[in-house]
Amino acid sequence: MKKYIHHSGFTLLCLGVLMLLLGYTSGWTDNNAFTITAAALVVVGAVLHVYFIKKESKY
Repeated sequence: MKKYIHHSGFTLLCLGVLMLLLGYTSGWTDNNAFTITAAALVVVGAVLHVYFIKKESKY
């Protein structure tokens, strides 16, 4: 299970982008909760992705 934690940031980032694309194509742009949740997934995913890359770096 620990080997999959490393990829969780990128997975959350992709999930957030897919939610934003799905919401835009489906016309759910007037729902703020959906849009904010998708945007939060993108931000948290990007932060986690950078954190895990810096954690495994030797520099």
